[in-house]
Amino acid sequence: MKPSARIAVAVTLSAAVLAPAAPVAASSVSAASAVAVFTRVAQWPAGYVGNITVRNDTAATLDGWRVEFDLAAGTRVTSSYSGVFTRAGDHYTVRNESWNGRLAPGSSATFGWVADGQGTPAGCTLNGFDCSGVPADYTAPTRPGPLVFDTSAGLALTWAPSTDDHGAVSYEVYESDQLRAKVTDTRYVYSTGGTLPPRVYIFAVRAVDAAGNPSPYSYRSLGQIWRGDEVPAAPSGLRVDTPAAGLLRLSWTAPAASSPFVAPPIAGYEVTLDGVTVGQVGNTAIVVPAPPTGAHTFGVRSINAVDRYSAAAELGHVVS
Repeated sequence: MKPSARIAVAVTLSAAVLAPAAPVAASSVSAASAVAVFTRVAQWPAGYVGNITVRNDTAATLDGWRVEFDLAAGTRVTSSYSGVFTRAGDHYTVRNESWNGRLAPGSSATFGWVADGQGTPAGCTLNGFDCSGVPADYTAPTRPGPLVFDTSAGLALTWAPSTDDHGAVSYEVYESDQLRAKVTDTRYVYSTGGTLPPRVYIFAVRAVDAAGNPSPYSYRSLGQIWRGDEVPAAPSGLRVDTPAAGLLRLSWTAPAASSPFVAPPIAGYEVTLDGVTVGQVGNTAIVVPAPPTGAHTFGVRSINAVDRYSAAAELGHVVS
């Protein structure tokens, strides 16, 4: 693109603007195999003490957890510990404290509360998945539309909205690998005037639904750095497991990261079943309905910032 005269852009590379190949999400580990277990540890006629233990049964570290549940009308939390509680009517959301959010494989964290009333948690979810490990919402939003720059009064970004099967989404806006904002609108004002410092600006926007499922990123740079025909490296280590009856979870290893000045960053992944696309995601895992009994072939391809696709990593799997 040709920027406005108000924006000074230099393509000279410097250490100050070198960045990893893609924005890093807060947590790239699906909670499909993590569980949150409720225990009533004490009880009396007017109330009880309850605990929920979050246990990481996955093979990778879980960076942060969020447990949500409802308590029956007439029951309320009067005090709590080892978690950050927020309440909206009968609905409670509990996020980890700064010291108990990172769970290595096989480890756990316990939080609890004192209740006035006898209602116990219902509709419990852990990072958007059912607390028993069964996904409640596992479909990522669609990728946001192409990024458009408006340089008439500074620098603003706009994009076409994403859609999601469970309703509203929010958008994460990154610049040079740094999360700049989380917005619900399809517009973000980066600068309101003046001349930007002379360097290349790499913007990325992705949609995230209420369950935390991320879409692929949409990228655009201010200052030309990519030819547009670069083909990304393929993912590797495609594997499959069964988080719950009727579901399969595919996961894989991302290609080695490199500077965005060397190659366009990875924006996300496309997953296929027997050659048919079943989803696109912004992380390295996806949960899909199990196909009919028999032999099937799953594939996953990298998508990069210039919308080129890698060769497919494939895996044969027999559903019984």
